[in-house]
Amino acid sequence: MARRYLDRVVWSEGMLMCPQHLQQNDLFHEATLAARIGAVSPFDFGVMTQTIDEGELKSGVLKLSAFTGVLSGGLPLDFGIGDAGGPSSRPIEEQFPSTATILEVYLAVPSAREGIPNFQDVVDDSSAARYKTINRPVPDLTIAKTEQIIGFGRPNVTLLLGNESREDFETLKIAEIVRDATGSFKLSDNYIPPCLQVSGSKVLIGYAQNLLSVMLTKQRALSETRRQVDAAAVEFTSQDITRFLLLNALNTHIPVLRHTVESQKLSPHGLYIALIQLAGELTTFSSEIDPSSFPKFSYTDLRSTFEPLIGAINQMLGATVRERCITVPLESRADGMWIGQLKDDRLLHCPRYVLAVEAQSPQQETANRLPKLSKIASWKQINAIVQSATPGAPLTPTHRPPPEIPVRPKQVYFVVATEDRYWRQIITEKTIALYLPPPFDPSKAKITLMGIPDRHTNA
Repeated sequence: MARRYLDRVVWSEGMLMCPQHLQQNDLFHEATLAARIGAVSPFDFGVMTQTIDEGELKSGVLKLSAFTGVLSGGLPLDFGIGDAGGPSSRPIEEQFPSTATILEVYLAVPSAREGIPNFQDVVDDSSAARYKTINRPVPDLTIAKTEQIIGFGRPNVTLLLGNESREDFETLKIAEIVRDATGSFKLSDNYIPPCLQVSGSKVLIGYAQNLLSVMLTKQRALSETRRQVDAAAVEFTSQDITRFLLLNALNTHIPVLRHTVESQKLSPHGLYIALIQLAGELTTFSSEIDPSSFPKFSYTDLRSTFEPLIGAINQMLGATVRERCITVPLESRADGMWIGQLKDDRLLHCPRYVLAVEAQSPQQETANRLPKLSKIASWKQINAIVQSATPGAPLTPTHRPPPEIPVRPKQVYFVVATEDRYWRQIITEKTIALYLPPPFDPSKAKITLMGIPDRHTNA
């Protein structure tokens, strides 16, 4: 490869200028730029965007339709669909024997070398020239009148497959090809090329999108358990410390990950830093994962970097945080009946149950009138109780519900008498029915049963 020196060409008056002067001047500026960029970031090459024709791939032909990025030696490439600067398509079958599981794909350009022509007018797939010489008319940008035919060097881009020699080439591994269940060719589902931005890998973007979805689901579930003092403020008790810390971690990292997914401009290293911080915080809630066990960042092997890291984060997010209460939303009917099912077996063993009611009437009026007007029983018993005007399971209003209950503004809370025979029948049948006559309007009310598990029972 032609060596690039950080020695500046000396220009002096009256000197005889030859092509070597200009060539070495170009190499000096390339070396200076590479040195300055390399001092800022060691990850100065990779894919920015690329398009591989997956339809052609299924038929056994590899076609790189578009690419923007930088090769490992610092050569930038940029060609779109239909541009003449792209590489020729390659048949796959001959390079992918049936005994092989993957076929590596490299984007390559011959290295600049001394002693051989680096520019040629006509190049083919076997040419060692780094550039193909092309001529095109160029206008004078100063006076905008005259044009001159100028020769340009277009990178001689090619695709190298599998074990094909990469000696004397500047290369970048851009993909892996595998066979699907039918024997057709397709892109690997988990290969991540070195990329300057996460936009360079659909796999990496997919990982980030899926993780963001999991985090949002977890965050919403935890937010639902917070106790609200009023419409704008929430409170946490000493028993909420685990949930508070986990919710705080999620609320801190969700905006960063959402920005990454939406902009797709963050570098893989930047994404790694964000995820490793999240993973480290989540180990606070795990007794199985050591924060020092997370994979190190490897720019040339991003698969081994992100796959286990995101797997560990998903594992920790999926770990059960003991539920403070188990909810059963009751569905309303036009006849004033509210019904629900105790599908979660943990509800059958809760020592305490609370009914949360949000109605249109003032809260104090709801607290005073609902225990007298309502009737609670199982589905099988409720009609007989309503017809005979017999009280069901008793309800007692409470202005300070148990700390396990996520308090909400406008809601009134009632403690259920669990020793009552009607309640015991509800537990036996795993069904609950609540009759609530006027003035309570079913269309403007919301009723939820909440069971509080025993603290010594696994949730």
